[in-house]
Amino acid sequence: MKTPERTMIYIGQEKHIVTQAVENRLTEAGFRVIAIPSDIDAINKNRHNTDIFLCYLDYTSPKTEIVMHYLADLCRDEHKSMCLIVDNATRAQVKKMGSSQWAAHIYVRPLDMNDVADDLTELADAHDEFRRRKTLLVVDDDSDFLMIMNYWLHTYYDVVGVTSGVEAVNYLQHHPLPDLILLDYEMPDLDGYDVMQWLHATPQTADIPIIFLTGVNDRESVMRIVQHRPDGYLLKTCRKSELLDALNRFFVMSIFHYRMA
Repeated sequence: MKTPERTMIYIGQEKHIVTQAVENRLTEAGFRVIAIPSDIDAINKNRHNTDIFLCYLDYTSPKTEIVMHYLADLCRDEHKSMCLIVDNATRAQVKKMGSSQWAAHIYVRPLDMNDVADDLTELADAHDEFRRRKTLLVVDDDSDFLMIMNYWLHTYYDVVGVTSGVEAVNYLQHHPLPDLILLDYEMPDLDGYDVMQWLHATPQTADIPIIFLTGVNDRESVMRIVQHRPDGYLLKTCRKSELLDALNRFFVMSIFHYRMA
């Protein structure tokens, strides 16, 4: 099966040998390359076509820092990524720009286009994974709370609810693994702490992220949980908007971790 084409926005100088080399290699790697000038209006017009901007800018131009700040805002607000092409003379200057922290990669000319293509393919894969609809396993012995969670989350996620730690273990042994587990602490038979220990001790489930969603907030319980490094800790008293924001930020971090790798 042919890999679906991905769109890449290339910001650079027109009719430049680097521009042509970039377009040719990325086209071979399965990208549709849209080349645009270093202009905020052009970027804004095309920003919905891609998750990734590859920028070969004139870093001596006074407009460059404005464009960089605009791209950094897009990366932050719309979960996009930018990669930069620089030369040795401007590398240090670019790294001093605060907006450069949003760059997934900074390439120094001359470019190894095979490395660039491989990096951008991996970055596109990370964005595809972020866009994929996720499955959440919610573990809580309160069936009314499970109904509320399903009502709040089903528009954005596939939600599976189970009413005990034992049922959670059984589900994980016989079904495709979820992308995230929202786990209560106080439950009969296996409490949240026991479930987390089992998950971490079992190779097939050890990498499933866990966020505790619980009413327990006493210091002893929290410290006991934190020792096993869950991926988050939320109280049941949080509002729907707070929960959705926390979940979105959690999944966005997958791209951020790629940027920082």
